[in-house]
Amino acid sequence: MRMPHDQDEPLIRRRLAMLLGACAIALLPAGCGEEEGPDSQPVFPANPELVWREIRDCRHSHEHELNFIRVFASPTAEEPYLALSPDVPYPVGATLVKLEYDDPGCTELLGYTALQKLEPGAQPTGGDWLWQSVSDTREVEQEGAMVRCVNCHQVHCDAPHGYDLTCAEEI
Repeated sequence: MRMPHDQDEPLIRRRLAMLLGACAIALLPAGCGEEEGPDSQPVFPANPELVWREIRDCRHSHEHELNFIRVFASPTAEEPYLALSPDVPYPVGATLVKLEYDDPGCTELLGYTALQKLEPGAQPTGGDWLWQSVSDTREVEQEGAMVRCVNCHQVHCDAPHGYDLTCAEEI
């Protein structure tokens, strides 16, 4: 039987983590760890594409129901997102929003996914981020530490593809 080489171990660990994460997600009841947000407001402006910097242009996402996406950053989130380093941490209030589309031209908006950095210890299961799923009409559908989102970001958004549960490169 062939034993994996030392350089194969990180790949094997990553694939195992992805498999275990997918299994954990599949076994969770719908909505587990997610809070509905009928009284909540989105943590981003009405037209983020007009007031915030686009940090990921229109592209197909391997997640988010395989939609097409664009990502925008609040002014305080730009530098940490681009640096991908613990030397440039996200400050409290830094916000990222992913616009999700049904078409490759990113013209048919389906909804939004947002992250806003919280005080340390405020949401440990969500990496101290407030996670939101928002409809195309800006109604907050879910918020909190959404298990499906957190699990995926824990697997896919570590260095060199991301930092602090934010994804910045395709894998």
